Amino acid sequence: MARPAGLILDYGNVLTHAQDQAWMDTAARRLGADPAAFRAAYWQHRHAYDTDLTAAAYWARVLATSRPDAGAPDAAELAWLTETDVASWSVYHDEVWALAAAFRGTGGRTAFLSNSGPEVMARVRARWPLEQLFDAVVISCEVELSKPDPRIYQLCLGRLGLPASETLFVDDRADNIEGAARVGLRTLRFDGPDALARLRTLVA
Repeated sequence: MARPAGLILDYGNVLTHAQDQAWMDTAARRLGADPAAFRAAYWQHRHAYDTDLTAAAYWARVLATSRPDAGAPDAAELAWLTETDVASWSVYHDEVWALAAAFRGTGGRTAFLSNSGPEVMARVRARWPLEQLFDAVVISCEVELSKPDPRIYQLCLGRLGLPASETLFVDDRADNIEGAARVGLRTLRFDGPDALARLRTLVA
């Protein structure tokens, strides 16, 4: 297959190393919640947080679900939860950032497409000048759409200025890959120890 004209990269677990979720057990114990229930609640409400919930509302939902007899987090708990969560999504996969830069440097067009909340993105933008590094930047909390909604892929393609058939989308989640395929994007699921090698082959 011909080299794609465009490359759309997910953020979490693609442009970062896989999230270390061990902190969730520590958080659950600290907050008096069952660890399994806390982890489940974290993901249950994440989609809404990445789209339009504030951090305070998100963590209130997580704790209401995982420790229903207790109230919302206090200010100190909220600050700790937010900072620890953001840190878990901030271990950057430098080789993927370099690959995107190299692809763009040889004429390809690149996009950053992420389901993320504003707190995570504030940390990312403090480290990486996204609009200088990518031709298109689409973040769920900024456009109030999230993967795998077909509209967010179409929005990203419109900003990139390329047809789906000429663009490779890379994500670690199966549901996001399936959503991208339904709008005609080429896809690569970024998982397993050979993920970077497979991506390099496709964009060479």
